[in-house]
Amino acid sequence: GAYSEGAAVEYFGEDALLIPCATFDLVFEKLLSREADRAALPFENSLAGTIYRNLDLLVANDDVHIVGEIDFRVRHCLMTKQDTDTSQVKQVFSHPMALAQCEGYMKDRGLVPVEGFDTAGSAQMLSDGELTENAGAIASRRTVDLYGLKLMEADIEDDEHNFTRFLILSLESAPRNVPGIGYKTSIAITLENKAGALCKALGIFSAVDLFMTKIESRHRRSFRGPSTTGNGDVEDKIWEYVFYIDI
Repeated sequence: GAYSEGAAVEYFGEDALLIPCATFDLVFEKLLSREADRAALPFENSLAGTIYRNLDLLVANDDVHIVGEIDFRVRHCLMTKQDTDTSQVKQVFSHPMALAQCEGYMKDRGLVPVEGFDTAGSAQMLSDGELTENAGAIASRRTVDLYGLKLMEADIEDDEHNFTRFLILSLESAPRNVPGIGYKTSIAITLENKAGALCKALGIFSAVDLFMTKIESRHRRSFRGPSTTGNGDVEDKIWEYVFYIDI
C-alpha cells in the first residue's frame, strides 16, 4: 500500500516481484546483497522537497547506479476505522512528507498532524487499533481496501500537481548511447572553502552547454566520507558541504 509500491508497479509492471522494506537503509542492503535486482526510492517531491536521507545513502554507496526515474502522481486519502465517527477525528498520523503535502487541508479543518513511520504503516497501525482513539491516517487509496478502513476524503493534497520523483537503482550501470533515449547525470561534488569555488565549478557546465536541472547543498556530516581538508577526520567536516547536481 505504500507509494513506493505504486511507483514500482507503474515502472516495472504488475508482474514484478516486489520486496517491501521497512527503511530506506534496508533497501540499499537488499540491493547491495543482490537480494533485489532493482530498487525504487523516492528522492524528491514537488511540494515538500528533497528526501535527503536517500541522497546521502546514494552518495555513501559508490556501487549503486541510477538507471531510471519516474514521476509518480501522489494522491493522498484521509481514512479512519470503520466504527469511527469522522466528526470526532482530531489527530492524523502519516509520514512527515505526506503530512507536509496536506498541511493546508489539515489546518483548515483543525486536524493535528502526528508523524508516523510511513504512510502505509500508519494505515496498518490504524486498522490494528494501535493509534489514539478517533485517529485518522493519510495514505494511498490502496490502503483503504487493503486494511479494511473507511475513506473520509480522497485527493486531500494541497496541490493537484503533487508528484514524487522516484529513482530506479541498480548495481549495474545503464547502457550508454542508446538511440532515442534521453540521459540525465547526477553528481555530488565537494569544494575547497574559498571565494569563487562554486562559481568556477558551475562555469564548466555552461562552457560545454550542459543544462543544469537541479542543485542543492547538504552538510557533509550527514554521511561518512573523506574530508577535503585537514587529516580526513570526521571533525574536519564541520561546515563543509556536498553539492548535489543534476545535468
